[in-house]
Amino acid sequence: MAVTRVYVGHTTTRDKILAFGLLGAMMVFGFVGSSVIGPGIYQSRMSQLDLAPGSVGSRGDESVPVVSTLEEMEQGGKFVLRNEEFGDWTKNSGNLIEDTYYNKIPLKDGTVIAARINLEAEDTEIVTGEPLQLNFDHEIVTYPVGILRPWPSEEALREAKAADWITYKKGYLDMEGDFGKELPDLEKIKENAMLSMLAAGLVSGLAVCVIIDLHYKKKEALASTPQTDQERWILGTYAIWAQFFGQLNYKGKLTHPNTPHSPLYLGGKPKDGDSRKFTIKVLKRDWDIKNREDLLETVEYMSRGTGFWDCETQYDRAWELCRSTQLLGMGYIAGWLTREELTERSSVVGNIIQRTFEDWQELVQSYLEAYARWRARMAPDGDGSAVRMRNQIYQNLCNRKDSPYRLPWMLPLGTDGVRMEPVKEKTGEV
Repeated sequence: MAVTRVYVGHTTTRDKILAFGLLGAMMVFGFVGSSVIGPGIYQSRMSQLDLAPGSVGSRGDESVPVVSTLEEMEQGGKFVLRNEEFGDWTKNSGNLIEDTYYNKIPLKDGTVIAARINLEAEDTEIVTGEPLQLNFDHEIVTYPVGILRPWPSEEALREAKAADWITYKKGYLDMEGDFGKELPDLEKIKENAMLSMLAAGLVSGLAVCVIIDLHYKKKEALASTPQTDQERWILGTYAIWAQFFGQLNYKGKLTHPNTPHSPLYLGGKPKDGDSRKFTIKVLKRDWDIKNREDLLETVEYMSRGTGFWDCETQYDRAWELCRSTQLLGMGYIAGWLTREELTERSSVVGNIIQRTFEDWQELVQSYLEAYARWRARMAPDGDGSAVRMRNQIYQNLCNRKDSPYRLPWMLPLGTDGVRMEPVKEKTGEV
């Protein structure tokens, strides 16, 4: 559907919810079309037809006078023609006037008139007591309620004047009325209404899904987008990794293998349900971190414990400290830390970083050196492409207007004298 998210070959949880919502909207729209709109259209069309008793074309009743001659018909209004007829079926019983078929009716007074008849409302009575002839039936025909009408067009009038099978030329006898029209098909109307409403539901549902999805994407992006210089500075300590991690799909594959470039997010990803699941999966798989307690214990070890104090080089220290803020960012995306906890705990590590390195360049170059050494141990036969990618990511970050490396190195992050004292001793600062 139109609201598919960024993971290649993967439907996110929200996509599934929106898809079910869209299906539900279509079902509701279709039901409304079939059960409400369709019958409404049918009733509207039926209300435009006059099919009630006593209407033109209905079976004759006592509500209208009975006539048998043209003079009686011309008195005006509706009537019931009761006509004595001798059916000679070897002769023409009617003809076309302007592509419309009219029956021919000889009246008692000798007038021959063209008529439109609702045959289902016609009653006949065979006259008995006389010898039957081979080609003749003697019967009394009671026709449906009728009325004299003028011809529907000038062309019909011209054809009627030229016709030799009728003697009454002014108009015709309408005994069909709306009964001669094709009546609305309720089931067909309901089906068409349902299909139309399904289409409307699809379009409306897609529009709503797109709006909802955009709203939540914006909300999720803002939830992990740094809002202050303090948050941007903290993100800068692991921004190279964050750019890489942000481009990993749910299978751990890069969506853009060449120099990943994405928005700067705390923890590397938008704060949505699928990012949370993937981040927790990575923490468990790559770090053996299964919960908040494991994460905080690991960060403590790497930033203020043996993991940091046993470091002998700057690149070792960068490797431990940058990955500490990285883990805290991942803990935020995993839902284990609030934003306030993330900022507070990351600021403690950030203070250590500020007092351990001279500037952004020293930190980043030390981190990239540590990454290159780590890759060499993990993939000794590698072609160096991963290391080149991380260096390219760094260059891309330096060129961005929102680059955290444009912030002052000693940006105030909040101080903690007790926690910072061991760092002062180690680095020889006063």
